[in-house]
Amino acid sequence: MKAETSDCSIPKSCSEVEVDIKRLDRMLAAAHRSGIDVKDSYDFYVLALKELNKENLIDAYLYCDRARYELTSSLNQAKFKIKGTSFHSLRTLSYFFKLYGLYAVIFSALSVIVFGALITAYSSLSVMAVPLWAPFFAGLGASAQILMGVADDLRRYGMASRYKRLWYMALPLLAMVFGYMAYLVFSSGFIALDGDARSRESSIMFICFLTGFLTKWLIGWVSRISRDI
Repeated sequence: MKAETSDCSIPKSCSEVEVDIKRLDRMLAAAHRSGIDVKDSYDFYVLALKELNKENLIDAYLYCDRARYELTSSLNQAKFKIKGTSFHSLRTLSYFFKLYGLYAVIFSALSVIVFGALITAYSSLSVMAVPLWAPFFAGLGASAQILMGVADDLRRYGMASRYKRLWYMALPLLAMVFGYMAYLVFSSGFIALDGDARSRESSIMFICFLTGFLTKWLIGWVSRISRDI
């Protein structure tokens, strides 16, 4: 009888090993920021990088795998034990929150609730003839963009690609500014909208939301224009 053969789990190209090492790099960064000792794991990570540069795929993969093992051991050591049972500590919880972007998810969820409440409570108020629902809808769009960003990272990488806490906190505020200006542009008649007053108002609400959702793109666009001036 012929022995059954199974596919080798070792990657067969530099690109596959490089992806694994990049994932490991993000994991180490999240652990280090959470106060977890990653020295042993980092040493093997450096060895994996060196072997990858030499195109020694097997050694690079093995060092990367050992680095993940050491990181797992460090995470287990960071847990606290009660009567032989391990429980997550604040450090390990912080690690998972950073690694999977859970801080951003919580922040964006709270932002959705806050902006929804503001739209409901203060939509009738205005500042310089601009109703407050305009910047609030833009903030709601920015909150949706944050959730989409985290979801896209998890879909593509299985973890948050970068730690973006400060950027995510600033995004809704910037979106409110863009939403305010978007209302001025579309309500002034500079860009005509068809329909009656109610349908035009609904269209502007959607435009403000879309403006907030596209805040990241708008920032890049404005930055390119400012550099060209």
